[in-house]
Amino acid sequence: MTSAIIGTGGIGSTIARQLAAGGESLRLASADPGSANALATAIGPGAVVVAGDGDALAGADAVILALRFTVLKGVIDQIAGALTGQLVVVPSNPVSLDGSGQLVHLLPDGPSAGQVVAGWLPPGTQLAMAFGSMRAELLRSAARRSPERAVLFYVADDERAGAGAERLIRVAGFEPVKAGGLGQSGRLEVGGDLHDLVVGPERARSLIGPGRSAVPNR
Repeated sequence: MTSAIIGTGGIGSTIARQLAAGGESLRLASADPGSANALATAIGPGAVVVAGDGDALAGADAVILALRFTVLKGVIDQIAGALTGQLVVVPSNPVSLDGSGQLVHLLPDGPSAGQVVAGWLPPGTQLAMAFGSMRAELLRSAARRSPERAVLFYVADDERAGAGAERLIRVAGFEPVKAGGLGQSGRLEVGGDLHDLVVGPERARSLIGPGRSAVPNR
């Protein structure tokens, strides 16, 4: 199958490499064409670079928006017409660095990042928040563990979105575990209780547990 990846920075390039290693064909788009071309060359024939974000979606079974949260809405607005009915996977954490290099959260208490992103997407889009529950270097090192695969948590409201996210997570070399609906996306983010955990399925399911609530955005 084929995935479009928009954004080839640290997290986007890591996701691309892990999916390609699992046999996924990739269509890459980036604001930095040099980065996208270098990534495609490293991956080989399974990855092609396209001219623009909208072009990446042509023939794609899923689109991964591997972008900084601060530019995510702008890109969604530009390609919104092509996203209806599409599986969209977003790894973006709603965080940034201030002028002194300190981590700051971009959303106030209230709706989760997953709910905010869902509000930016056209009706009918299948959204899952996934691949952002580990920093890039951990995503690389934890993939394809043996004999027991490490878990990647995801959240989704839509069953089809969940099924699509689970397929991608398995292709990338992890075992998928759903942490709830989009309202629970805070648990996967920097500062959330499920962020940067390398655990097996049994431990992962015990951590989710009934009645656990999301970590609020700060």
